[in-house]
Amino acid sequence: MIMKYILYARKSTDTEDRQVLSLESQVNELKRLAESQSLEITEILTESMSAKAPGRPVFNSMMTKILAGEADGILCWKIDRLTRNPVDGGQIQWLLQKGNIQSITTFEKTFSSMDNVLIMSIEQAMATQYIRDLSVNVKRGNRAKLERGDWPNIAPYGYKNDRLNKTIKVVPKQAAYVKRIFELYATGAYTLSEMVDTLYAEGMRTPAGRKVYKSQIHKILNQKFYTGLMEFREVIYQGKHKPIISSKLFEQVQDVFHNRHHPKKEKHFYSARGFLTCASCNCAITADTKKGYQYYYCTNAKGICTDTRKYMRSELVDKLLSGLFEKLHIDQETVELSAEAYWSRNQQDDTYVMKARENILGELKSLDNKESTLVDGYTSQLIKKPLFEEKMRDIENERVTLNSQLKEIDKQCPVTESTFEQIKSVFKLGNTASVEYIEARDDAKRKLLEKLLSNASIKDQSVFSFKFKSQYQVLANTSKNVSFHQLRRVRDSNPWNP
Repeated sequence: MIMKYILYARKSTDTEDRQVLSLESQVNELKRLAESQSLEITEILTESMSAKAPGRPVFNSMMTKILAGEADGILCWKIDRLTRNPVDGGQIQWLLQKGNIQSITTFEKTFSSMDNVLIMSIEQAMATQYIRDLSVNVKRGNRAKLERGDWPNIAPYGYKNDRLNKTIKVVPKQAAYVKRIFELYATGAYTLSEMVDTLYAEGMRTPAGRKVYKSQIHKILNQKFYTGLMEFREVIYQGKHKPIISSKLFEQVQDVFHNRHHPKKEKHFYSARGFLTCASCNCAITADTKKGYQYYYCTNAKGICTDTRKYMRSELVDKLLSGLFEKLHIDQETVELSAEAYWSRNQQDDTYVMKARENILGELKSLDNKESTLVDGYTSQLIKKPLFEEKMRDIENERVTLNSQLKEIDKQCPVTESTFEQIKSVFKLGNTASVEYIEARDDAKRKLLEKLLSNASIKDQSVFSFKFKSQYQVLANTSKNVSFHQLRRVRDSNPWNP
């Protein structure tokens, strides 16, 4: 009686199979083996699935065919292609002992129902233990990476994996959208659906050019990774990657998520809501629409406010904010003259700073040469150890001093043309903000507020106190005498995007 074989080939995408032949290669090799041994193959079954747990559909189908008598032998590359778990391994051994499976032929050896199954049991146990050890090693490796501050998985949106240096790098364009997502949601004025539309209008797209899904935005808003922390299996690790947002902004978003400052779906859009507080009680000022008119008023969350019934029409609020932006206005002619003078001096500074930098780098290189000569003298026994150590200390001290001077020089590096244009744009917006705000639509008003204003408090229907964003606060504080140099210092100490 001719024995009938089922050819079974398996390959998974797990690390366990990195060195295993492809399915096509396994099938071809086993066909040649069958031909050389005159084995009859009734069916070829292939499966792309890990065998570390029971439940492989193709494997189960093969077992059913064998029990039905459609085949009485299995042809596979190795025993570990059949099983890497004790459940499937036990089933194969049992059918082999009962005679349902009369032979299992691999590329290396043949197991028959008449043989002692101990050898096959050992091979199956080794395959099972390999999977267990692999799992432990992978977990241990991931834990070690996390403890070093390295992320072991694919980088989230806003970052990319640098496989060459095995680090995580920021993708500037994506990072800008990530920051925008957090800032919008933290205001409490946007639902996720509204954010999808807003971000699409601002240029955020999926790889296919479509709107991002709400689920993707929701996922981004819940990831601590953007603050520089890494959460893995409910454990928090400090990452080496550069944060995109602050921890404070992340917490503000979590407040929104947990209904402590939850944005509700609304029929009306209030441009200034989220930017105003009540000077009397320090509570937020909210807005509502009554009889077709928009009104702003104190929420009186603490129950102590004396201005709680003082409603302000939106037109009055717009007028107050427009008047506030007049503090940013500087004569255009003054701006142009200041810019021209600053750029001219910047070019002179460029020559001086670069020359000073070259001199320091030259001295550092000279120290390297001195150190090399000193080491050669010591190893050749031309210089005694005490003198060698003394000279080496002198060189190191001088190197520390020069590196410190180099850092100071780098701080004085002249502004680039791109940065110069950014600073000019701050002056330009400051000059037009007051008029532009009054004439803008509500959505454009809000964008202006997000760019210019941190917050403002209201008392007796007037602005009591205010704070602009850092670069614009410089314009407000120094009034007409602000210089490009002052704005540049603000920018260097607290980078911003005008």
